[in-house]
Amino acid sequence: MKIVILLAALPLFTACMSMKNTKDLPAELIYQAPVSGQTATIMGKMEPRYTRLVGDRIVYIIDIDGKRVPKERKQEYSETWDTVYPLTTGEHTMTVSYRMAGHYTKPTRISFTAETNKNYQLDFVTDIGTAWFSGDSYADIWIKDKATGQPVTEVVRTTPPPAPRTISYPVIISNK
Repeated sequence: MKIVILLAALPLFTACMSMKNTKDLPAELIYQAPVSGQTATIMGKMEPRYTRLVGDRIVYIIDIDGKRVPKERKQEYSETWDTVYPLTTGEHTMTVSYRMAGHYTKPTRISFTAETNKNYQLDFVTDIGTAWFSGDSYADIWIKDKATGQPVTEVVRTTPPPAPRTISYPVIISNK
């Protein structure tokens, strides 16, 4: 009887644990585009899947100058890769990350100086999700000038997070 109750409750517990935290951030913690003045733009990048069995490869912006980029309530940050963010000219630091299906990297910081009327885009090279049994060990990310394709920053390497700890549970078999 206990096993039946446990199995019946398992989907409920699983659903509760997998719900995403959708609590709204205060306005002062969300990136606001400049209202006026000289500006530039920046956006992420997506490379389409190369086979039906894997997802698109995406590099995306999580925050700009310590402020989270806006997103819809249930949207993942990686879904905002094609959003064009206006920037003031000058120095900016962003937190960026890479994702391909269930593979992703730790967020990393990258800085650059935005120039007036320039359009910038994140770019990347990775071994994550590029071949069956690839090393899945890194994503190199940089910012390029969209008009020229030339990099405007150094390459920043980010890696997947450490593998999760193995959790084991004792299995007790009783003949009683």
